[in-house]
Amino acid sequence: MASRCCASASVVARAALFAVSVVLSLGARAANDAFPHWSPDGKRIAFTSDRDGDWEIYTMAADGSDARRLTSAPGRDAHPAYSPDGKRLVFQSPRADGKNVQVYAMDVDGANVVRLTDLKGFAGVPVYSPDGKRIAFQWREASEPPAPAKKWRLATMAADGSDLRLVSGGEANDQVPAWSKDGRRLLFFSDRSGRNQVHVMNADGTGERRLSDGKHDDFVAFWSPDNARIAFSSSRDGTVDIFVADAEGANVRRLAQTAANDRMATWSPDGKRLAISADENNASWIYVVEADGSKPVRLSPPVPR
Repeated sequence: MASRCCASASVVARAALFAVSVVLSLGARAANDAFPHWSPDGKRIAFTSDRDGDWEIYTMAADGSDARRLTSAPGRDAHPAYSPDGKRLVFQSPRADGKNVQVYAMDVDGANVVRLTDLKGFAGVPVYSPDGKRIAFQWREASEPPAPAKKWRLATMAADGSDLRLVSGGEANDQVPAWSKDGRRLLFFSDRSGRNQVHVMNADGTGERRLSDGKHDDFVAFWSPDNARIAFSSSRDGTVDIFVADAEGANVRRLAQTAANDRMATWSPDGKRLAISADENNASWIYVVEADGSKPVRLSPPVPR
């Protein structure tokens, strides 16, 4: 089954790449979609797209239909994530000054946008805690040349932007936090061991430990809804593919292998599917697979204009 799954996914990805190359050769602009995140009821997926010329936040039905643009601001609006009650989206944007990237929240129809951070540098990839009371994100403080660039740190704050707490020290690059089901732990990837690896720690920054085996570069990771498994991206087999492991990092198996680089995978609320963000040759798209890696279906982007 695994070999048939991988072959099917590879066919889908190669077909997508061929379509992109044909469109570019004809002079049309290929749209790019990335960073999918499921709504709590599993009916919609929030994502980032440049299909209208600038990177903005959209949602679409879980089958890829009914795409709706939510933001319209200069700069790259990206990494949307739903609140647990499905009423709000949190995301990152440089819209305030075009320089510093901040965390924002808005209603799921794009209304009532609120800026939550006021930090120098880059604050982004935000995600709500399971109870909706806090938001975790990554932050790299701005530095002035010739000073070396600061490291990525993880932080949490109250859902209204108050009570900012730095939960990693800045000695290494800690990125892309994901909450456990009970809200007590954060999954993330870090180069603190010398190469990118998947780690876990308590939400206050204590109790950190590595889940990866240390032999490969492993990246963005998310727990399944029941916390029994993690899905993560890894370059261990040459290209960047999606792998699944037990919650403690054991029993690793490749979920999908395509002609593209599979950058991240997020679980549907029922744990039966994953939405995957893939890219190749400056083109990016979103597809969905079953939890065992079978039945890959490309959802976006739409046919280029």
